[in-house]
Amino acid sequence: MKRKGLIAVLSMLMVVLSTAMCFAADDTTFALKSSYPKDGQKNTSIENLGVKLYFNHSVSSKAAQANNKNSVKIVDKDGKKIPIKVLTANDDSGLVLVLGDSTNKKFKVKNNSEYKLVIEKDFVDDNGNTLGKETTVSFKTFNQTLNTTINMVMMVIMFGGIMVVTIRQQHNKDDDDKVEKEKSGESTFNPYKEAKKTGKSVEEVIAEEKKRVAKAERRAKRKGTKKVEEKLEISELLPNVYKVHKPSPIKGRKAGGKKSSK
Repeated sequence: MKRKGLIAVLSMLMVVLSTAMCFAADDTTFALKSSYPKDGQKNTSIENLGVKLYFNHSVSSKAAQANNKNSVKIVDKDGKKIPIKVLTANDDSGLVLVLGDSTNKKFKVKNNSEYKLVIEKDFVDDNGNTLGKETTVSFKTFNQTLNTTINMVMMVIMFGGIMVVTIRQQHNKDDDDKVEKEKSGESTFNPYKEAKKTGKSVEEVIAEEKKRVAKAERRAKRKGTKKVEEKLEISELLPNVYKVHKPSPIKGRKAGGKKSSK
């Protein structure tokens, strides 16, 4: 029994030691932890082309920075290099920024195009450890042409809607003006002239005009009803308030406030 117990304890100890060694190996291996944009990401910025890299070891030493600025590059889908700047954080965060150099005359980025950041295997940390293998981050720029087209269509729709509302309001105003003129005997409607202008029969023109006038009158009536309802609401809230057209004379009193002898 003692022998079996000893074997079990030794086995557990070996498992613990091997696990610790694995974690230690993973921690000491120099590698890229993450990036932004991520590998395969789409709709990235055109104006600020670049990639943010996070390594698990510090890469801020002068020797590392001198080596690493020549160990990264950004290429287009044809393998052509893009002018870049390599910036490294002066701490142990492992942060490296690889940015497109817009001050370079050769810098030219296309929209809706694929680009690739390449980190060569000789990229090193502060202790001289290398990546040991080439690492890449691929991304695709924003489709600016499609975005511009969508914005233009939206603007056309918006202005079209404004024009429709304006024309409809003007048409309603014209109808109201015609109704008022007809009521005051100033109607300018000529069925024969309108029939000749539109190519319709006189009967059709008269029928359409009657419908239009009736519609305008109903609209005017609705407006009038709305005003009456508003007045009724005020009178309900203030039942003891009356409208006085002019002061009424005081009967049975003379000037000075004395009663009349009559």
